[in-house]
Amino acid sequence: MRRQFMNPLGVLMFLLAVSGVALAQTYGTKGYAPGAWKPEKLPKELSAPRPFDPHDLSGVWSMPTRGFEKHSLTSKPLALEHVPNEMKQTSVPPPMTAWGKARLDETKVSYGPRSVPPGTGNDPVSTCDPLGYPRDLWEANLRPFEFVQASDRVLQHMQYHDVWRTIWTDGRALPKDPDPAWYGYSIGKWDRDTFVTDSTGYDDRTWLDHFGNPHSDQMHLQERWRRVDADSLEVNMTLTDPKAYSEPWVSDRIVFVRAKAAIFEEICAPSEENRFNDRVRDAAVGKSKP
Repeated sequence: MRRQFMNPLGVLMFLLAVSGVALAQTYGTKGYAPGAWKPEKLPKELSAPRPFDPHDLSGVWSMPTRGFEKHSLTSKPLALEHVPNEMKQTSVPPPMTAWGKARLDETKVSYGPRSVPPGTGNDPVSTCDPLGYPRDLWEANLRPFEFVQASDRVLQHMQYHDVWRTIWTDGRALPKDPDPAWYGYSIGKWDRDTFVTDSTGYDDRTWLDHFGNPHSDQMHLQERWRRVDADSLEVNMTLTDPKAYSEPWVSDRIVFVRAKAAIFEEICAPSEENRFNDRVRDAAVGKSKP
């Protein structure tokens, strides 16, 4: 039986519920403003369905912050760990292998029942390491991403860290033994009106989510993207990682809406992050600089 990811709605609700210090610990980048990326509110005269090309994924996309039922987002979980009581999982994650459990035990996270005090975690984001994928996709709750299409590739541009993920569409196959990369190696093709992306070669230092759930360098991720209408884009994902998990995970249908504004520069600069560590994280646990 295939299992479910945790719904990004749950991630968003949790992030907005945590304290300012905990929020800053993951989202401490200068210039971040909660709620900055809300779905475009169209004038009434433009709210009717508009023509669109189902093979055109281009545009800036974000997760809606309200009207979830309109976009058919479910209440089932998308990720992988426990969440507070008000966001209890409606399914359980697939059993981890011994390797997966050992890696999970190494993580020290700031969220959920496994959380540690601020300043004592080891989330890679706190040192400006790349988030990796699909974790970076959950950032669309708070930060948008965009698709840019070229003749031989589709580029997925993530605002956080200014990441450009390349999805090759020139007919090449996935490499059999790729060098591990933060965002893996991806190829894509059209299956009628669905853009199917397959990716492997992920660096196992990244986490799948901010709850610290691991993956191995054997992870294979398939995404099925479909343009629903002029202002909606959906994706279904299947994650297979036999080294870390005994069964595949299958996501619920996740819907993104067209964002109102363009992506802006949001770099995680080590100098700024270190200053935040010194002034906020270390202070939270009574540490002082030597």
